[in-house]
Amino acid sequence: MLSEKEFYSYVEHRILEYVSHPEEKEARVHRVSKNNQVFMTGLSIGKQKEHLQPILYLEPYYHSYFKGKDLEQILCEIGAAYEEYETGFHLESEKIQNYEYIKKHLFFRLVSYEKNKEQLEDCPYERMEDLAVTYRWIAYRNHDGMASAVIRQRDLRLWGISEKQMKNDAMKNTYKIFPPTIRKIQSVIPVHVEEGDIPIFVLSNGDYMNGASAMIYEGILKDFADRMESNLYILPSSIHEVILLLESDAGDVKELFQMVKETNRTVVDREEVLSDSVYYYDRETDKITIAK
Repeated sequence: MLSEKEFYSYVEHRILEYVSHPEEKEARVHRVSKNNQVFMTGLSIGKQKEHLQPILYLEPYYHSYFKGKDLEQILCEIGAAYEEYETGFHLESEKIQNYEYIKKHLFFRLVSYEKNKEQLEDCPYERMEDLAVTYRWIAYRNHDGMASAVIRQRDLRLWGISEKQMKNDAMKNTYKIFPPTIRKIQSVIPVHVEEGDIPIFVLSNGDYMNGASAMIYEGILKDFADRMESNLYILPSSIHEVILLLESDAGDVKELFQMVKETNRTVVDREEVLSDSVYYYDRETDKITIAK
């Protein structure tokens, strides 16, 4: 049996036999930095001159191989996955360099500041308590998910725009492409609710992808808090959604902190952890702060 390192090398040297039109294409296995300093092994296939190439992460395929799946079958699956991605992924270099095209695909994402401090050094971002508002653009999106690229300072120079303009455009665009949703938790997770149980709400977006960012959409918390006539506690479930509790229903705030921390350690993937903090929303000041 191949070791993990040997498996990745084998895939890199053989995968072009399993894709169409392999001429002029190259396969490259490389380490990819994800959110929260999580690193994964990515496979890129494409022509050298292409600015962007789809990345397939190889860890799940190695796990299948380790459990006994045939190596040739795995290569076929990787090749098929690449073909599917490539169909909707191709972008001409003119589009990538054209800010009017990029502008329509901008969005922002909330991440942990401390866990992403190094990656943020060359990226435009905003601090919000222990979080950072980062900026990205969608390169590929379909019913299975999407691929996006983080915006760096060199991108702003390429597009010839200011950081302020990009951030303003992203703020407007995120609401359009990822409209917010607030639902009672039982409509999201099939849990039994006893009569008298406190109401718990989930804030995300329609895709339930990077939906925690909706907590800083203009007016979203203000409108909800005013309707409920209550300030709110915000529990970050992951980068994809947050839990909203009415202040009167929150109970011991220390227990909320402990619950968030325990969930992050035992349930949430490391890459998808947002924060161990609990946040407090004051509807009078329209401000989010770390709860005391």
